[in-house]
Amino acid sequence: MTSRVRRNYNTSFIMRVDILLCCFVAVLIKQQVDGLEVCDVLQVIDSVEWNLVKLVKSVNATLSKYRNCKCDEDTVLQNEWKLAFRGTSGTRQSVYYAYKDGLGIPSSIESGCKQVGKPLACSSHYRNDLILDNWNGISEVALAIYKNDVRVHHVIFDAAGSTYMNWLDKARVKSSSWSDLPTSVANIFSIAGHQDASLRRTFFLNKSYGTCPNDFGWFVAIDNENGGCSWEKNAAFPLFKYATGSTALNWNDGNIGRADYFAVLVKYYNTP
Repeated sequence: MTSRVRRNYNTSFIMRVDILLCCFVAVLIKQQVDGLEVCDVLQVIDSVEWNLVKLVKSVNATLSKYRNCKCDEDTVLQNEWKLAFRGTSGTRQSVYYAYKDGLGIPSSIESGCKQVGKPLACSSHYRNDLILDNWNGISEVALAIYKNDVRVHHVIFDAAGSTYMNWLDKARVKSSSWSDLPTSVANIFSIAGHQDASLRRTFFLNKSYGTCPNDFGWFVAIDNENGGCSWEKNAAFPLFKYATGSTALNWNDGNIGRADYFAVLVKYYNTP
């Protein structure tokens, strides 16, 4: 939250407090002075004024605790956007089918799985059926990648006219924390990604193939343990790999990171 927003909010709030105090004082004095002599009225006003001073001091003390509060980026993201899905690494449950059909998601979900950016336990995927099964009125979708509960990368998509399965499309990209992604050519860019008898490369944001040693991309959710290339083999799927820098990287590069989870968030047209 910017300082200007905080300042405008504080000013607006204080103005509302001033108006409420004025109304409160007027009603209080009227209730106590009806039928009293002038001297008695003055005593009532003095009493109200003294109590009002104490009230204002109390309000100011409370406000001072929050004047310097700051909202981190993920707090703002959660306030403006709704969490539609969260994929968690190492669950040994397909992230693709968890997203598509809810397959493998337990009936009881830890509260930590229903939010992002907070150090809370989560051992499964989370699917918001209300959103994904009722894909209407959605203006934008965000794919956000997290490491140690910090958002390390994101891509924003135009969701107009989309479905819950086709919004992840290169032509829909509006912005990205990877500087080269919006303008680069991509050979595979979809939720289904590249899947065959041995490959399970889902939520795949890939720039190019050049046989296994020369594959370049931005993000991939590897949905099995024994893929075709060494860079996708792992001990506990799903594995979420991402380019840690500002551009696509070779999947064999030492700077490729492993995310703890990723989130799909949606924004509706009527969001203020």
